[in-house]
Amino acid sequence: MQLKNDLWDFALNFYQQPGIESACLLLQDQFGLSINRVIYAVWCGCQGEKTEVGASDDADQWQLEVTGALRDIRFRVREQKADCGAFAECYDKLKQAELACEQVELAMLYQQKKLYMQPKGSRYLVQINLEQYIAEVNVELSPELELAIGPIFSALNHYL
Repeated sequence: MQLKNDLWDFALNFYQQPGIESACLLLQDQFGLSINRVIYAVWCGCQGEKTEVGASDDADQWQLEVTGALRDIRFRVREQKADCGAFAECYDKLKQAELACEQVELAMLYQQKKLYMQPKGSRYLVQINLEQYIAEVNVELSPELELAIGPIFSALNHYL
C-alpha cells in the first residue's frame, strides 16, 4: 500500500482551500458523511474518473472500526482536556494518530479504485461521484445538504 500518493496530496491541498474544512466537518457532523469519501469522490471527478459502487468497502470498514473509534476516543479526551491541561499532549497525539489512520484510509481508496476513465475531469463527474456516495450511505439529498456541499464545488475552480 502506498501511503504517499496523488490522492493523499490532493486531500491535503483540497482540505486547505477556503471553506472546505468547515464544509467537510458540517457534512460529517450533520449528515454523517465521511470526509475522506467526499474528498475521494471529488478527486476522482477531477481526474476524469467515475467511482464504482462497492470499490471502497475495505476503506469504509477501516474508517468505521479504526479511524472512527479513534475519533470517538479523541473526542472524549477533548472533553476532559478542558478541565485538566495534562490531557492536552494526549489529545494532540490522538489527533496525529487519527490523521495517520485517515492517510491509511485514503491509501486504501487509492489502491482499491475501480474507475471508468473519462477524457478529463469535470464538475459533472464530481457531482455524479458525490451523489453516488450520498446514495450509498442512504442520506437524503436535501437543500441543506446541497448548501453544505456548495464550498466543495466553489473550490473546484482551482482543480479543473
